[in-house]
Amino acid sequence: MSIRNPTNPTNLRPTTQRNEFTAKAPGGGRGGWSVALATLTGNVYLVLGSAVMGVAAAIASWFPGRDWAGVQARLWARGLLRSSGVRLELSYAGGSHAAWREAIGDRPVVYMANHRSLYDIAALLATLDLPVRFLAKRSLFRLPFFGWGLKAAGFVPVDREDRSRAGETFAAATERLASGVSLVVFPEETRSSGPRMRPFQRGGFLLALKGRALVAPVGIRGTGRIRRKGALTVRPQVVELVFGEVVDPAGVGVRGRRSFMLDVERQVGRLAGLRTASDTGETDD
Repeated sequence: MSIRNPTNPTNLRPTTQRNEFTAKAPGGGRGGWSVALATLTGNVYLVLGSAVMGVAAAIASWFPGRDWAGVQARLWARGLLRSSGVRLELSYAGGSHAAWREAIGDRPVVYMANHRSLYDIAALLATLDLPVRFLAKRSLFRLPFFGWGLKAAGFVPVDREDRSRAGETFAAATERLASGVSLVVFPEETRSSGPRMRPFQRGGFLLALKGRALVAPVGIRGTGRIRRKGALTVRPQVVELVFGEVVDPAGVGVRGRRSFMLDVERQVGRLAGLRTASDTGETDD
């Protein structure tokens, strides 16, 4: 895997780390038997595993100390990847996870990634350092068991149909950052398809500024091929997570915010191997 950092080509080295907890679907390869088996095990796990995780996370949230609810969410993610025959390959700016993590220190992070599939969530949950939470669609919180777990674990609901609740979402998210919890934001807000990402929205950037958090661009490759939107078929894949250089938005002035947002958007696009809306002049204004 050869990927360049758009701001510093020498800072992102193609040192890929294979993740130890994922594996190909039983049967091997990507032929008909492999797809059939991954479709069966992946869908069964998605239903039953999600129910079990929801209850476990709700119970775990009552126990102090370690981030038990986050641990349950990570176990769910790893189980979904295994049952779907998904294998992860990771690359980091600086050449290793240790060097990349050193740049973060003990500050919370707003991870910004492209979004193509449910498996984006699983891949990130399986690999990011805890504690970390997601901004998720409010409709997911209404699901039996699974929604209970999301609420108990402290995931932040986002209501895209009722923008009047944006202030409530923003307050909850900044509270998480203030407590030292990192957040994952999909700035496109909805899944994209094809060779281009949707325009990035500014909410995640405002969160980082308000919460005094760092911004970490992440490019995700391959999740869109696992399970098409609205389909049941699961196709085993290798998914690449490419973590770009962490940046601090604190020094960005009011006039520089738009430029900073576009720079992060372009960086995510290049890490993911996708064109951005800004490349063709499209914006969210």
